[in-house]
Amino acid sequence: MNFIIKYLNENTLNKINYIFSFRFYNEFKKYKTKKKIIHILTPLHGNMGDQAIVYATNKYLRDNFKDYNILEIYRRDIYKYMKSLKKAVNPEDLIVLIGGGNMGNLWINEEVDRRFVIKNFPNNKIISMPQTISFTSDSDGDMELAKTKNIYNKNNNLILISREKKSYKLMQEYFEDKDIKLNPDTVLYLNNTVDTNKYKREYIMTCLRNDKEGILGNKKDVLINKLKNEFGQVVEYDTVVNKTIFKEQREKELNDMFDKFLKAKMVITDRLHGMVFCVITKTPCIVTKSIDHKVTGTYEWIEDLNYIKLVDDLDFNKIELLIEELSNIDKLNDIDFKEKYFNKLTNTLKELLMA
Repeated sequence: MNFIIKYLNENTLNKINYIFSFRFYNEFKKYKTKKKIIHILTPLHGNMGDQAIVYATNKYLRDNFKDYNILEIYRRDIYKYMKSLKKAVNPEDLIVLIGGGNMGNLWINEEVDRRFVIKNFPNNKIISMPQTISFTSDSDGDMELAKTKNIYNKNNNLILISREKKSYKLMQEYFEDKDIKLNPDTVLYLNNTVDTNKYKREYIMTCLRNDKEGILGNKKDVLINKLKNEFGQVVEYDTVVNKTIFKEQREKELNDMFDKFLKAKMVITDRLHGMVFCVITKTPCIVTKSIDHKVTGTYEWIEDLNYIKLVDDLDFNKIELLIEELSNIDKLNDIDFKEKYFNKLTNTLKELLMA
């Protein structure tokens, strides 16, 4: 049997897992009589930005919805558990979809799984945490958007939260009858929870993409070499680690990553969460845009921070001047994201849940 499974594609495996997913009810029946939030589609991969979203969302839910039990379901297990989950869930229970930047056809497997969840819980309030939405302007993007619109618009209990203004406008356009909210990326809920004086600041750190969202290409190596020649100690880092991260290891892995930022006196990045981690660790940062609107859109929430600078491209001459400017800041300013945004979101969500 295992030999056969090895050669099945993901779609076929998901269908098989779903057929037999009633088998796992014993794992969930103890929660049948309890009030609960199902935090669903959480990742196991080593993208620490996504792992930070899960960690921050779980903290947000525990802090603000104390009368609920919080259950986390990995994305890989959703087909395996679906029928058992549906049997254990009551109408007053809440389904929370992981936030991030994968609503669209660039990361289509995640979008397919989100449709699956939304389709299977028509009687529960579903909250999709702050997301960036981006469908490509081609036949594939049009086809996948049509599928998404069809499924999302049929669920009358779906609440969508966009994490920047462009996604907010697109969601309003695509999902006309949905309750659309606007709120910063959930990781910003962690602001002022990290000891920013833990280490001496030692080096300049680059945190640049290597995946299909990267836009630097061979300019990346040229930039890093120039930085090393001019500034000496430059550490090359990325917010993606090559390992599976279960929830038991998540906090340690995040703290190890935060330590990297806490030891940096300057970060140069094209990653949204490279920028956000600099906010959390109070690390001066130069950030450039990505292939979609998520970096520039998220920057609008934090543009008042004097130690985070957005540039159109990572031209070395511009960066050299900005490094000097940021190095000479006497006092880093702050934004109370909880007070300004997340407390308001909590009140709004609680009102919606009571409706």
